[in-house]
Amino acid sequence: MTTNMAERSRTAETGSVIGGDEIIAGNVNKYTVLPTGYSGQPKKGHLVFDACFESGNLGRVDHITEFEYDLFIRPDTCNPRFRVWFNFTVENVKESQRVIFNVVNFSKTKSLYRDGMAPMVKSTSRPKWQRIPSKNVYYYRCPDHRKNYVMSFAFCFDRENDTYQFAYCYPYTYTRLQHYLDNLQRRNMDYFCRELLGLSVQRRQLDLLTITSPEDKTDLENSVMQKKIKIPKLSLNHVEETGEVTDYGEEDVELRHSKRQDGRKQSEGTHKSIEAVVARLEKQNGMSLSNTSSPEEAFMEASEGMNNMDDAVVPRILYEELLRSYQQQQEEMRHIQQELERTRRQLVQQAKKLKEYGALVSEMKELRDLNRRLQDVLLLRLGSGPAIELEKVKPETIEPEPEVQKTFSEEANTSTYFPAPVPVMDKYILENGKVHLGSGIWVDEEKWHQLQVTQGDSKYTKNLAVMIWGTDVLKNRSVTGVATKKKKDAVPKPPLSPHKLSIVRECLYDRIAQETVDETEIAQRLSKVNKYICEKIMDINKSCKNEERRESAKFNLQ
Repeated sequence: MTTNMAERSRTAETGSVIGGDEIIAGNVNKYTVLPTGYSGQPKKGHLVFDACFESGNLGRVDHITEFEYDLFIRPDTCNPRFRVWFNFTVENVKESQRVIFNVVNFSKTKSLYRDGMAPMVKSTSRPKWQRIPSKNVYYYRCPDHRKNYVMSFAFCFDRENDTYQFAYCYPYTYTRLQHYLDNLQRRNMDYFCRELLGLSVQRRQLDLLTITSPEDKTDLENSVMQKKIKIPKLSLNHVEETGEVTDYGEEDVELRHSKRQDGRKQSEGTHKSIEAVVARLEKQNGMSLSNTSSPEEAFMEASEGMNNMDDAVVPRILYEELLRSYQQQQEEMRHIQQELERTRRQLVQQAKKLKEYGALVSEMKELRDLNRRLQDVLLLRLGSGPAIELEKVKPETIEPEPEVQKTFSEEANTSTYFPAPVPVMDKYILENGKVHLGSGIWVDEEKWHQLQVTQGDSKYTKNLAVMIWGTDVLKNRSVTGVATKKKKDAVPKPPLSPHKLSIVRECLYDRIAQETVDETEIAQRLSKVNKYICEKIMDINKSCKNEERRESAKFNLQ
């Protein structure tokens, strides 16, 4: 058993490389799918597939992963172009085992699976057929399988001892049909007549059913014999000569080639069936197709005439059916060509968009690199000079201007009541009534204590900025050094010193760290430092403009 399974696995692997359907010779028979590299006895969960029963169809199974399997269905008998039906069983499952089955070689471009239809499933403990939920079914064209249409569905096995059966739709077997016809025949109904028309390729009988009143049965047979017409050649060679359809693509060339090969077999089978009908009707009614002496000679002459395709004679019903089929194929061919043209145009548009997007991405990368280099150069030029000068200045020479003191007192005094001053933190150096914040920056001790009792991050940051830079410096500076976009003719102002901005952030961080330990909240509050300083610069500029207006008004009054 293990040797047979290994040979079957090697055959499946060879078929997956070749990718052809001709190697699928028969249905799988109790085939255990083992993982790659596994050589022991099958375990629970190693699925066993079987399709060797009536109406079963499953030619090959490929193990993709532990949860996914590729299923190859066999084509119709004597017609390899059509691959639609599947019906198989699965056993040796585990409880709650989830799988994905991919039926990878469908031949139909349009299927009801796109409109909500789902495969059927039943098990030994639940023999009633049920549909798999449509949300677990997908029908698409897969480039990994020669652009064939693939139907994938997910399923979860819930009972280990059950054997599950999956099918395209409700199966209706040949045996069930024969039983049904036998029951009808045993009733001996006058309006029902069952006769043997011929045998199939697999030697199964083909029944001819006639449902009509007894007196009309003879008239029906006579009318069938009288309504015989000549069939024109409905081959694809004629279409190519007329030039109606020229571009089919590689896939359609293969289909036309296979159709020419199978056409001979179909025409031979059609001739034999027609000959059987003609012979039976002639024997029953004693009709003669020509002026021959015996029915045998008439039958031979009719057979020779039917073998010639130019003078083929068949009943009108068969001709109309063939003509409708031919017209439907032409209509489908036109739809396929239109769909291909739409897809080509969409691909061209997407290619143009991707090209433009790639150019924009490369340009953005260049701009970002240039921006980083400019920022580095600007920080080096602005950060080196002021820091050296501040180191040379003595603490005693820093005297706050009266305007700074006035502005600070207006913004810092939020109420008439002042709490007790907060002690100076250990990290700040206190010397001669001054507090050293770092990088050579000194502030007055009394103002520093008043700043510590200020409520709110906004006022704290604004007052600290006034203490460090002063109003005269702030009104002529900006945080980033970039001109505003609100005014077209705006001139960019020099940016604030980066090392002083870092001092402001450190002081605010020490203040926030005493209130909370949440890093997210701290980072969020620190990110608003630039915004607070920008608001302070705007307030200073507004106050300066208002002062200028008041002075100009006084001057005009005088």
